[in-house]
Amino acid sequence: MIGKLLTGRYLILEELGTGGFSKTFLARDKYLPYHPLCVVKYLKLSSRNKISLETAQQLFDNEARILEQVGRHYSQIPTLYAYCREHDEIYLVQEYIEGENLSQWLRADQNLSNKAAIALLKDVLAILEHIHSHGVAHRDIKPSNLIRRRRDGKIVLIDFGAACQMSDDSPNTSPSSCSIAIGTPGYMPDEQHLGMSRLNSDLYALGMLVIHFLTKVHPKRFKPDLISGELDWHPYLPKHCVDPKLVEVIDRLVRIKFSDRYQYATEALADIHAISSTQQFRQPLAGWGKNLQKVAAPVTALFLLGIVAGQYVYAHNKRAPHLFTQIENLLPHSDIHLKKIHDVPIQADIEQMLIAPNNQILVTAGNDHILRLWSLPSGSMLKSMSGHTAITSLTISQDSKLLVGGSVDGIVRIWDTASSRFVQVLKGHQKPVTTVAISPDNRTLVSGCKGGILRQWDLQTGTLRRTLKLPQAEVTAVAYGTTPDRLISASSDRQLQVWDLQTGELHRTFAGHTDTIVGLQVTNQQRLFSFGKDRGLMWDLKREALMEMLPKDSANPTAISFNDRHLITVHENGSIRIWTRDTGQLVAKSDDEKQRNRNAALSPDHRYLASWNSDGRLYLWQVNTTKL
Repeated sequence: MIGKLLTGRYLILEELGTGGFSKTFLARDKYLPYHPLCVVKYLKLSSRNKISLETAQQLFDNEARILEQVGRHYSQIPTLYAYCREHDEIYLVQEYIEGENLSQWLRADQNLSNKAAIALLKDVLAILEHIHSHGVAHRDIKPSNLIRRRRDGKIVLIDFGAACQMSDDSPNTSPSSCSIAIGTPGYMPDEQHLGMSRLNSDLYALGMLVIHFLTKVHPKRFKPDLISGELDWHPYLPKHCVDPKLVEVIDRLVRIKFSDRYQYATEALADIHAISSTQQFRQPLAGWGKNLQKVAAPVTALFLLGIVAGQYVYAHNKRAPHLFTQIENLLPHSDIHLKKIHDVPIQADIEQMLIAPNNQILVTAGNDHILRLWSLPSGSMLKSMSGHTAITSLTISQDSKLLVGGSVDGIVRIWDTASSRFVQVLKGHQKPVTTVAISPDNRTLVSGCKGGILRQWDLQTGTLRRTLKLPQAEVTAVAYGTTPDRLISASSDRQLQVWDLQTGELHRTFAGHTDTIVGLQVTNQQRLFSFGKDRGLMWDLKREALMEMLPKDSANPTAISFNDRHLITVHENGSIRIWTRDTGQLVAKSDDEKQRNRNAALSPDHRYLASWNSDGRLYLWQVNTTKL
């Protein structure tokens, strides 16, 4: 298998492991930029395996279907990329999780501490709560199937080869498809041995896993007590004190009779939170403590030292993404605070807004077809401009003098902000304009439309310089590169295009997003940030490679802003989040979730936030960094 190119796309690099009915390989995806790593699972029965080929195929089909179901929108389960057949062989391709599996912890000198045990239970119970809500039992919870992801320290549950879907009528009742006795001895309870798995069979396995870490004794060695009939594991506990309440929870997880156990992960999770709601997951191996200190370090000074940052405001209303509990638990108390300085009633709905690079002017475009310019310091309206149809995209020159708006009628209009007069009216698009951008040297302008057409204009004369065409896709976002001869566009098929504007040729296409791309921003370090409804991605334009996938919390911000070291996002619930640009790590978030934003804009110096909400009011906030 090594060196084989599967389906002309996945290059097999090395074998990772062998199971009862499959082999797992590390591979590279040759279709995606920089050929990212992935995992290929190949259906292959072991000569020592007692299950039939038909049963193995059923389990393999179940694994693909279940991964697609529970991993699609959940970051702690690998994403299924493909399920394919080639030459009568079956393959499953999934996300590669870079990190270390927890079996390495068993080789550590020290036993698991109270804090680490509680935090581990929190993390894994949350994953089980998710998969059990879909009626899925994993049936093989053990250290080697849990990976601490290197990128963010989160636990990821892998290997759904033994997983099964419970009956819809009774989630804790096994249908015939779950009647196969499969699992790992020592971790699987009696009912699973008998082919009668239940959802809380996973809870038993998790309890045995924690006992294994606390005692360093393999679960197969524990025998039932002759009087109580329960597992006699307490004598193996280390001399250091283990919280009696934690022992009580573990005891209930590993009851011999499934009716005596917790029935649902939610119940166990509630008891763990009752013991301690502040304990965090920490790897007991060397180096993890230092990494956590870096994550939790205060970022106030860095936030204030940002010079002038780019800004992008999204055009459409969005559903605020859910906050991930594990991320929030890793954060210090926020030192970002919003102080409301102005509150202005507006009758028209605000569809577009931005703050000029001079940090003094806010521009809003309403559904009444009026552009309004506001003073940020005073909150007063400076002037209004009309004579256009609905504005679908906005941008402004770096000197804050020229305002550019694309409209639903396909026309691009340019205003002089000082005189409020039209400077140019650019016609050519036959479909609504979706995005506009001005070159770094302020000489050219690019507009994109729903018809998949990109047009480059001379900003001073209004002359059409070049027309580019996307094949069968709409333009959803556009941005200039670090030089005026490079252009990056995003299309409705979730791809990114890099254009050479000197020749008009398509230089490179990137793929990586799984949902619509709604915003682009290029930094002077040759890095491109693309923001989709799925998440943010960071690209190296020089190496033409994907550098980093930001956590899913980065998806769908209403406004974003940059400085030299950080990325700042604003979300519909009013929160502000700060991410490191190098690693994509969330390092701070505001606790001021004032109101739900239907639109928002950040000033480039990060001193002001403007937001418009469904209550019909325009709010201007001062961003402070004093601790709450």
